[in-house]
Amino acid sequence: MLDIEEATRLAQRFLDEKVSHEGMTFALVEGEHAQVGSTFYFDCQSVAYLRSGDLRDMAIGTGYVCVDGETGKCRMLGAVESAQLDLF
Repeated sequence: MLDIEEATRLAQRFLDEKVSHEGMTFALVEGEHAQVGSTFYFDCQSVAYLRSGDLRDMAIGTGYVCVDGETGKCRMLGAVESAQLDLF
């Protein structure tokens, strides 16, 4: 079972390698994480928005990064699925 530090590293690496793209990079929102069973959930947002707070920089329609605590596999949840979990 992963600990929160390893899950955090995997989640940010996932964002860097699979989600971020030219023009919009993503980062984890500090302090916004939860563990449900063996699954870790992290809120994320565009780096530009996290720096500026300007709504024009906000990524819309993204959800949580989900990390399987047993396998380390990461995936991005949709906005609706994330809202239904209501973790943050």
